[in-house]
Amino acid sequence: MSDLNGAWKVQIRFVRGAAEHSMQLEQSGDEIRGGYRSQYGARELRGSVSGGNVQLRVPVHYESVGTTYSFSGQLDGDVLRGKVDLGEYGTGTWEAQRVG
Repeated sequence: MSDLNGAWKVQIRFVRGAAEHSMQLEQSGDEIRGGYRSQYGARELRGSVSGGNVQLRVPVHYESVGTTYSFSGQLDGDVLRGKVDLGEYGTGTWEAQRVG
């Protein structure tokens, strides 16, 4: 079983630009909970893991605008990578490196 517990540094590449975020994951069986920090503040994260396949969802809000970041990806050692759906704001790619 995959172990996703710990701190992760997240790089997201958007259609235009990139961002560096962070997340703290706590895994219990196939359920994932944790915290996610971006330039818009801290949010609660929820998701699941099946084998090496990971699904994460984070509601992101800034002022009166909001969306949900829906991450899908795979675990490869201490690296997670895949695609992120930003709702009406398009899609991107992401990679997360375990830092603790």
